[in-house]
Amino acid sequence: MFGAALSVVSIGVGSALAFATKLYPSRTAALEACAGAFLLVGLGLLGSALPHLL
Repeated sequence: MFGAALSVVSIGVGSALAFATKLYPSRTAALEACAGAFLLVGLGLLGSALPHLL
């Protein structure tokens, strides 16, 4: 259950960082890299927690 909650938080943070690239165009590369890392980690956590939820 902890993995599923952490995955939702990680995906939310990654999405917020991806949205922030429009607000800070000078830091687009760094924000996109961090957003991608958070999204990959979040989806990985969701995939590993999914069998335990069902």
